[in-house]
Amino acid sequence: MSTALPERLSAEAEQAIANMHKSMAALGAAVSAVEVPVSPQMARGVQATENAWREIEAEFGMLTGAEVAELLGSRSSSPTGYATDKRRAGKLIGVRRRNAFHYPAFQFDRTEGTVLPVIPELLMVARKYGKTQEGLAQWLCAPTGQLDGDRPVDHLHQASLVLEAAENHYGVEW
Repeated sequence: MSTALPERLSAEAEQAIANMHKSMAALGAAVSAVEVPVSPQMARGVQATENAWREIEAEFGMLTGAEVAELLGSRSSSPTGYATDKRRAGKLIGVRRRNAFHYPAFQFDRTEGTVLPVIPELLMVARKYGKTQEGLAQWLCAPTGQLDGDRPVDHLHQASLVLEAAENHYGVEW
């Protein structure tokens, strides 16, 4: 059995190395742009949050305001405004990504062209406890002890179960 390294890395390995160098350059530039020291813990936390958003986007998709308007059958002259109004009214979860609001696709019934009925109720729970829409979206996609290690997003059609889990999660005072 030979232990010699291959003369040429695979295309996948070369891409991984190129991505690592791009990431290091971008992170270095971001950290140097901040006038106060950034702790390693904070940098790790920021990266973990970004990784979570990327996982949500990869698994469920993130819709633009115009895509939401089309999915929900809006006839508004401002499709992006339609989604913005729904978000502000507490009817849609919207998260700021890349300088615009995007809407996690898990909150829609694409067959019916509707928002899942539990979404406005979850937004009311989050608001009641002073939580953000971003925090709610991340909570929905993470395993929770409130559901025996399941993710709330996997139970959105069981409204009472997810609402009780949200109340128990957000309403606990230590």
